[in-house]
Amino acid sequence: MKKRIVSAALALCLCVSCQSVAYAWQGDALPREDGLTEASTSERVTRDSTLPTPTGVYQAMIALQDQEAYKEGTIWTNDEPYSDSKGLYRWKGGPLDGKNISGVGCVAFAFILSDAAFGSLPARMYAAGQFKFEDIKVGDILRVNHDAHTVIVLEVSDAGVLVAEGNISTGDHQGKVHWGRGISKEEVMRDTSHYITRYPADYVPPDDPDANTSIAAGSLDGGLHWNLTKIGTLTISGKGVMPDFSSTADQPWNENSSKIRKVVIEDGVTSIGPCAFWNCGVLSAEISSSVITIGNSAFRGSSIISVTIPSSVKTIGDSAFRGCPNLSSVTVSNGVETIEQNAFSACASLTSIALPSSIEAVGAAAFFQCQKITSVTFAPGSKQVKLGDNLFTQCYYLTQVKLPKSIDRIGEGMFQNCLMLDGVEIPQGAESIGGSAFASSGLTTVTIPDSVTTIGIAAFTSCPLKDIYFTGSEAQWNSIRKLGDTASAVSKATMHYNYIPPASPDPDDGNDSDHNDSDSPGSDGNPEGDGSIGNGDGTDDDSSGISDNIAKATVTLANTSYLYDGTAKTPSVTVKLDGKTLVLNTDYTVSYSDNIKVGTAKVTITGKGNYTGSKTVSFTIIGAADQNPTTSITCQKMVYKVAYGTKSFKINASSESKMTFSSSKPKIAAVNESTGMVTIKNTGVATITIKAGNGSKKVTVKVSPKKQSVKSAKAVRGRKMTVKWAKDKMASGYQVQICMNKKFKKTVKSKNSTKTACTFTKLKKGKKYYVRMRSYKKAGKETLYGAWSKVKASSKIKK
Repeated sequence: MKKRIVSAALALCLCVSCQSVAYAWQGDALPREDGLTEASTSERVTRDSTLPTPTGVYQAMIALQDQEAYKEGTIWTNDEPYSDSKGLYRWKGGPLDGKNISGVGCVAFAFILSDAAFGSLPARMYAAGQFKFEDIKVGDILRVNHDAHTVIVLEVSDAGVLVAEGNISTGDHQGKVHWGRGISKEEVMRDTSHYITRYPADYVPPDDPDANTSIAAGSLDGGLHWNLTKIGTLTISGKGVMPDFSSTADQPWNENSSKIRKVVIEDGVTSIGPCAFWNCGVLSAEISSSVITIGNSAFRGSSIISVTIPSSVKTIGDSAFRGCPNLSSVTVSNGVETIEQNAFSACASLTSIALPSSIEAVGAAAFFQCQKITSVTFAPGSKQVKLGDNLFTQCYYLTQVKLPKSIDRIGEGMFQNCLMLDGVEIPQGAESIGGSAFASSGLTTVTIPDSVTTIGIAAFTSCPLKDIYFTGSEAQWNSIRKLGDTASAVSKATMHYNYIPPASPDPDDGNDSDHNDSDSPGSDGNPEGDGSIGNGDGTDDDSSGISDNIAKATVTLANTSYLYDGTAKTPSVTVKLDGKTLVLNTDYTVSYSDNIKVGTAKVTITGKGNYTGSKTVSFTIIGAADQNPTTSITCQKMVYKVAYGTKSFKINASSESKMTFSSSKPKIAAVNESTGMVTIKNTGVATITIKAGNGSKKVTVKVSPKKQSVKSAKAVRGRKMTVKWAKDKMASGYQVQICMNKKFKKTVKSKNSTKTACTFTKLKKGKKYYVRMRSYKKAGKETLYGAWSKVKASSKIKK
């Protein structure tokens, strides 16, 4: 009999002995992206006699990436069939508590990769708090977000892990296979509810004696040197400035860019050159205190997970970290003065940023489309900070902003589409509020200084503004120029004149002693002041005041707002009591309610073990009606079929908003992010994603091999003919046809070959044959054929 186990919290409790592994399941309904089934069995599982190394495990898993069923972007849901008639995948990790485990969705994907690597080696499970980051190895399985999702580890570094996953619930990879997402070390330890390994207890991976062996090295213009080791560490050494690279093609390590995992900039190097690590596989970077400048697009589009900018750096260049999908942790040290435009734009995993008092200027769109960022803090300084336009546009989850002590202005579109932002205090010194500055945001409360003289068009359009706190008199307010619809928009809000903002810390001390903005208009009034979420103190069923009562705990949710997409939302929870961080499933359990539909969802934390009582906090789910309408994008062609060697061409698309372009396979078809100009690099199929505002469209580029030519068609004795041609490195194989009709309208003989010659037999003696051929490229299930060669005539066939 099979029994479906549905659980939002899959509380897997591990008991290990020399003979068995036992676990228990508990909880409420499991979110749609996941599913586990247990099936009773009396069979004994055969164990493999050999134990794979992490290197072998990686090779076994990554081999599946080229198979059609597991390729990047392949549809992968709970409804896809796996290995048995019931649509379940039965893994080989052995019976646990007398039962074999089956799965669907993300669980099945992880199990399939695990089985490919480990065969039938048995598994062990550990709950949060029972393992360390150092325990995690290649091939281990992580159950994250309260067991709502499952991933399998591809690589481990000091910075975090790279994972493979199926049936992702949100984002561009929703319901698909995705390889190579980065998760920081901090996120792994915070969000992993269960850790599953098939390595034996106390297993120590063998050291690779060749780990630090150089696989590529060279010199850079100006006297610097570079060296890349087998383990993926790229070291830049010497004294002086790194040269400028105009594109990824100019990188001397370009052919090995996907192998780079760590960049070390040694002491003596004074800059990181433009485009130096653009689109590289780097996960972390050690930047020495001799570096003064990080160049334009230096780490753009790379896999970097976390970075610390040392105090020696004065400038972070244009687009330096733009479009780094895994970048979740950025530390900007005091000493950095300028962050140029687009420096961190479209960093989809970045959740917060704290900028030091040394900052003097932040360029336009520096954090544009950082759609997970929730908190931005500028330390108070003595200098006026210049802020660019569209600084935080489309930062949908931004809820807390602490601006510098003095700024020049609020730029155009600065907080446009910040749906969760309900309050902002504009510092003294700002002379203007730009057009669309808060348009379509969640702003209900704003503090405006009497230094403002102009408020631009649509500054407060489509936002629920209720209260304006103005530091000047009514007469001063009336003297401010209010352009376009602004006068009408602000007239609907309640005015508070001669407002005196709470005192700020002294400039340069960088210390908000109480870490509490609850006295400022627009704050949530949370007296805990540490990011805990909830309405008041929450509800509890036991408030007797004893020290082990969960009702007195501080509860912090990983996210406090979500956009509705029809799936259950289960933000991870951190619970602290009396200075101690409690352990999930040991000290407390978590349950969710009303967490699918639009509205207010609840999280209930219930004491367990030595802890009693409960506490309920809430978060919000915003519906489609509250979101910005999808931006329209018009494409004249959805499929571009070209041959290798074709000159660069432009994607023919248009939109009312600024468009950006990206390629799924830049090594086949690279695209200029801003112009949409495509450059062909190899044969195969690539998807070009066009984004404008909150809309996107995909077009396909199919690159076939170039036109071939027949080198020779020679008749040989025995009624045979041998055809020869030149090798095409961009092709998978070749198709050769012969016919006695020059236009190939009668009987045609055809052969496919992967070599550079083939022989036709049993031909008609004394006849002349015509030959043509073409190269082809296998791209998944599709075969891309190049153009036919010119027809070549053979000599007469010999007896």
